[in-house]
Amino acid sequence: MAERTLYDTLEVSSSAAADTIVAAHERLAAKFDPAKAENTSNPAARIQHDAIKQAFLTLGDAEKRAQYDRKLELRQFTPVQQVAALEPFWTLPKMIVAGVIILGLGGFFFKYQKDQARLEAEKVIAVAKAKEAEEKAKAETEVERLAILRDSERERAARLAAAQQRSERDADVNQYQRDTRVNEVVGRVLTSADRAQAQRDDSARRLEEMRVKRDEAQAAAVSRQSLARDKAELCRIERERYGRALSC
Repeated sequence: MAERTLYDTLEVSSSAAADTIVAAHERLAAKFDPAKAENTSNPAARIQHDAIKQAFLTLGDAEKRAQYDRKLELRQFTPVQQVAALEPFWTLPKMIVAGVIILGLGGFFFKYQKDQARLEAEKVIAVAKAKEAEEKAKAETEVERLAILRDSERERAARLAAAQQRSERDADVNQYQRDTRVNEVVGRVLTSADRAQAQRDDSARRLEEMRVKRDEAQAAAVSRQSLARDKAELCRIERERYGRALSC
């Protein structure tokens, strides 16, 4: 009587496809499931369920199935044929040839790895140089930007100073002209009432001029404070970027 195989346990042929084996396992596992009411009192159902599980663990794995099929093939041979079939593949001549091939491949692989390492090192160096050049270009651009900013601030300060000087000069000229006109008027023979009115007008004019000068002085002070804040911010940025202030 032929020995029962795992294929017989799953009730499939030895040439069954993988999905057929899976379907057979699911069907038989459900049929002999020990948890089912009709199988709880049947010890043979549990044994059959375990056998089905073990058969699927072997036949459901392609590598294990191939090994099992090899064993089934060997059962068909005589003991002498089995020994011949199990004779090791690696004989001494084959091992020598394989060793030569491995050495050749090893040398080629070593050279390939060496070339790859060299190329990788050159790539790393190139990337590092490119990054260094990029950082240098960024630093130079930043220096140029800061230089332009400093020049702009200097021009702005110069314009403010020139505007203030012009304003003061124009105020002095206007004052001189007003004083001259007032003196001319006063030089004429005026009544006491006219002189009093002229004095009041002159006082009001002087107060207005003082107010204008005060406003101009305040505006100039605000401008100088803004310039000082901008310069301090520029110095702070330079210290953060370069470790020292280039504009201070």
